[in-house]
Amino acid sequence: MGHPVHTMISIRALKSDEGALLQSLRLGSLKDSPDSFSPMHEDFAEKDADYWANAAERIEAATGFEMFIAETGTKPCGLVSGNVDEHKVGHIGAMWASPTVRGQGIGKALLNHVVDYLKLQGCHRIELTVTDINEAAINLYRGLGFDMTGNSEPLRDGSTLKNLEMALDAR
Repeated sequence: MGHPVHTMISIRALKSDEGALLQSLRLGSLKDSPDSFSPMHEDFAEKDADYWANAAERIEAATGFEMFIAETGTKPCGLVSGNVDEHKVGHIGAMWASPTVRGQGIGKALLNHVVDYLKLQGCHRIELTVTDINEAAINLYRGLGFDMTGNSEPLRDGSTLKNLEMALDAR
């Protein structure tokens, strides 16, 4: 874990022409933290540039869905997604900060940003899942007001790890 550095953190929405950036960050997250995500690196490693370009275009065009990129200076170092369902419940996913910047407030900045986005979309409740062994993430989410709901499911077929559901009352 690094020591806090006085680095300017900026967070912005992914742009439709940033398929290569989406590919780099998403594959980096799946490779770095295989026990934190249901999808696996090998599920996406062979996807070509067109797949990622189309994904970035779909994300930007989607209503009620946003992928946010964290940068220190001009260096991309994290991501998080937020989407709103038909019941005005917000869902957070794909949350990840590069190991090179952990401990510098990137995760907290990403989480605050996506929560603010979801509140602006009219969400009254915001949900996420976190792997049961990811103490740092659980502590981050609790620190920002998320509570365990008691719901859980296997991380993926055949895994002994559990995805624990946490929720925030966003009213």
